[in-house]
Amino acid sequence: MIYFFGFFFVFLSSLFAETYHVPANSNTVTLGLFDLNKQPVVKVKSGDIVSLETWNSCLQIMQFNKTTPADVAAFYKQHGIQNRRGMHSLTGPVYVEGAEPGDVLEIRVIDIKLNDFGYNFLSTTAGILTEFTKPRIMYFKLNRENNTTQFNKDVCLHLKPFPGIIAVAPPLDWPTGWPVKMKAKMGQPAKGEFNSVPPGPFGGNLDQPELQAGSILFVPVFQKGALVWTGDSHALQNNGEIDVTALETSYESITLQFIVRKDLRAEGVLDKSKRKGGDAFSWPIIEDSKQWMIVGLNVDLYEAMKLAAQNAINFLVRTQGFSPQDGYQFLSMVGDFEIAEAVNTIKNVTVHLPKDAFTKMKTLCQEGVFPLKPPEIDQGAVCVPQEGTIVE
Repeated sequence: MIYFFGFFFVFLSSLFAETYHVPANSNTVTLGLFDLNKQPVVKVKSGDIVSLETWNSCLQIMQFNKTTPADVAAFYKQHGIQNRRGMHSLTGPVYVEGAEPGDVLEIRVIDIKLNDFGYNFLSTTAGILTEFTKPRIMYFKLNRENNTTQFNKDVCLHLKPFPGIIAVAPPLDWPTGWPVKMKAKMGQPAKGEFNSVPPGPFGGNLDQPELQAGSILFVPVFQKGALVWTGDSHALQNNGEIDVTALETSYESITLQFIVRKDLRAEGVLDKSKRKGGDAFSWPIIEDSKQWMIVGLNVDLYEAMKLAAQNAINFLVRTQGFSPQDGYQFLSMVGDFEIAEAVNTIKNVTVHLPKDAFTKMKTLCQEGVFPLKPPEIDQGAVCVPQEGTIVE
């Protein structure tokens, strides 16, 4: 009966929700900055649904089989990429009425519709290896009917689109007020402007492959209205993203639902003592139908793993009634630690907690029942020949 009521509640909330569409254009897309001076592209109420178009990196300069590494390098130099801002094309911000600092915003990824091509850029300076000294770009035609692309004539890839970036507006004391050990100018090059490259407690460039359609991001609110951006759109990525890019693309649309949670307090927003693993809801949490993913972020991978463990222990204490000692031992036996992102300034280590291990609490969702289903991957789908090339 509770199961039925939960889905009935989801049906009713969606029935009465407003739905909005935000196109990607020069007014709605910002290059590489979460800018507090940017006017909202739309204002919505809690429960409303927004479909957003996205551009590929560098304000859509990437053209199928044409853009060269030299073109990208010239764009980076012109716009101060990495130092002044990121390369990401960010659609937003969305203003969510009722969202206040200390709340948690529940962002549901309802659907993703791909555009028709993607690319991977091999960087000679930003990846984990240094022996590849010539940059190159591999282009891929995406088959949107069967959700595949060819890596080469003998290798067929099944696509798994997800946004590299979903972010709320960062806190004014980012990054110096947070235990990530990053230089201030890298995180906030100018007051109220935040570089999109490093992820943080606000979400951002998490590059978490499981944040696909059918998943939910829980993220603390730092500014009135939350102010949500998305970009860095991906068609596929592993854990690690070792050459510094995924299968980068743009979206015809990514559909998100926003729910303000007053009951899930992010205590670290106002209390600095709660930021070092003392409050799981002061950092991003991802949930899907099978697991929770608890995030740890730091410039040092080991420190990122420690923060992920501390956040996960706090999560288990608050949601499952564990003692901290119980949580530590549980993670050593059951928690699955993965390096979601190894090449950003701030590294992302995520600990995965399988839901089937628990009987007390199965979801953080407002209804008490997880309302989404992941897209099914047709493993028998055939790759058709595609026209992608390698440009050096």
